[in-house]
Amino acid sequence: MQNWSHFQRSFTLVFSTFFLLGCEPAESKFEPNNSYWFDEKPKQDNPPLNQDIKVDIAVIGGGYSGLSSAWHLAKANPTLNIVIFEAKQVGSGASGRNGGMVLPGSEEMDFYEDGEASKRHYDLTVTSMKKLEALVKSTGIDADLVLDGYLEAILDEEDIAEYQDYVETANDLGIPLEYWNADETEEELGTDRYVGAVYDPNGGQVHAMKLVNALRRAVELAGVTIYEHSPVTDIQEGKQITLSVADKYKVTADDIVLATNAFTSKLGYFGGRVFPVHAQSAVTEPLSEEQLDAIQWQPGIPYFDTRNLLFHLVLTPDNRIVIGGGNAEYEFNDGLVYNGDLDAVSDMMMTELVTLYPALKGIKFERVWNGVLGMTGDSKEAVSVMGEHRNIYYALGYNGHGINLAFLFGDVVATLYQGKAHPWFDHADESLPMWLPPEPAKSVGIKSTLMLYQKQDEAYLEKE
Repeated sequence: MQNWSHFQRSFTLVFSTFFLLGCEPAESKFEPNNSYWFDEKPKQDNPPLNQDIKVDIAVIGGGYSGLSSAWHLAKANPTLNIVIFEAKQVGSGASGRNGGMVLPGSEEMDFYEDGEASKRHYDLTVTSMKKLEALVKSTGIDADLVLDGYLEAILDEEDIAEYQDYVETANDLGIPLEYWNADETEEELGTDRYVGAVYDPNGGQVHAMKLVNALRRAVELAGVTIYEHSPVTDIQEGKQITLSVADKYKVTADDIVLATNAFTSKLGYFGGRVFPVHAQSAVTEPLSEEQLDAIQWQPGIPYFDTRNLLFHLVLTPDNRIVIGGGNAEYEFNDGLVYNGDLDAVSDMMMTELVTLYPALKGIKFERVWNGVLGMTGDSKEAVSVMGEHRNIYYALGYNGHGINLAFLFGDVVATLYQGKAHPWFDHADESLPMWLPPEPAKSVGIKSTLMLYQKQDEAYLEKE
């Protein structure tokens, strides 16, 4: 399968040559969230922290990971004083600007290597999706969450046998994947671009920011306080942890949760383990009834393709297409501000969209935006507890599977907090993702790997 797990092999090859001098972590900077989804943010922000406080648990980060961790912790421990500190606005990061696809499993899962364990792992992520769906419904917020499945669309005929074998292996384990031939795929997606597809009935799509809003309501109903515009700028470890918020106020906490994903290295943690990769998405103007009839993408099942730097598409309830992918970039020293050419990426995504659906020629993007993914060199996620006093919990490094895994990992954090074992670790261990060397070697390695992916994708498409 062509996916982000190529990082492990590619990084090992590239980094073996580049063990050079490092650089100090740069100051955090936050790009504004100008995504289509973020238009649904609440009209009024929560107030920032304005005094020194003492809490039981401080959750750092107001995205899916932070909201899920806070909710699971509060439901399991209703007497605790739990607060969330968000540097900007809740959902400002990847949670409010992703591609909107909800996927089971993870990049680390491998049905060939450890089938039965991967089956349990897959089932656990499916159960988590259903739990998320029930929680969203309980809040009364319609998050446009639809779990009717998704497709992985195959571009090259030479890959068909591999994907058929993959589906057969999954079926032998009891995983309900289906292989669709070219005709079935075209009938579903309305494009003849693909030679086949793998259908997974578990998974689907969601409005990224409406999901944030639903989780936010659940968290606040559970008694958690959220402080927005309250960046944590320093962490002093100890039996009690001291946080500096906005360089003004002191927060004393018995435990903390690092739920900052791609931003985590700026707090001094996981700098050699988790890194931000910039990826872009765009949304079209609403499609007319004539355009919808012309493309015949019914009933709008979300899908992605089989490239390394894959494209992913969803059709929203208001008849817009959200497309992302085809590009991924790294900024030196875990840079959080995108310095690439957004217009060029926009043109590239439009070219792909019109190739898929020629009837959309002339359509315009209403918005194009950048976001950062939390990636790891070996596609291994990170969730556990650390520190001398075992009071620093973390959930991060989703490698593109963040919507579902972030919610699941909130449950993992809450279970670990209670001193219990979580079934996630029946498949995965608590070891950290592979270590990457410091800058400038890290930058050279990551950029070289991404360039290699682009070259592989170009060669891949030339075979069509």
